[in-house]
Amino acid sequence: MNLKKREAFTQYLDQRTAEVNKLTLKLAEDDRRDEADFEKIRSNIFQVIKTIFSASGRVSPYEAEQIRFFDHKLTDIEETWQKALAAAKDHNDEKRVLQEQTKLEVISEVREMIEQLWGG
Repeated sequence: MNLKKREAFTQYLDQRTAEVNKLTLKLAEDDRRDEADFEKIRSNIFQVIKTIFSASGRVSPYEAEQIRFFDHKLTDIEETWQKALAAAKDHNDEKRVLQEQTKLEVISEVREMIEQLWGG
């Protein structure tokens, strides 16, 4: 895979994790624990995505196959979270709805960065 793109994407994930962690601390200091908890979820998702992205580099020496693997894993996760969101809505579980929406927001943001770097 294009090393500069891999480095840029990894740097983006690290930067977003650091930004979210900083916000999490600020919210906790302001005694806004619920909001801080949602930001912790966001941070964790960025790290999960980084782990999957790292694994994609080991599946094949070919960039196209690495991207296909990574996209497939993101799609699987996204579908799982869409189902969890639907279930939370069915059960009127507002907290769970917000948690699943937060996860899906991160996936959407990550997909936008992928599009910027790899064009799809």
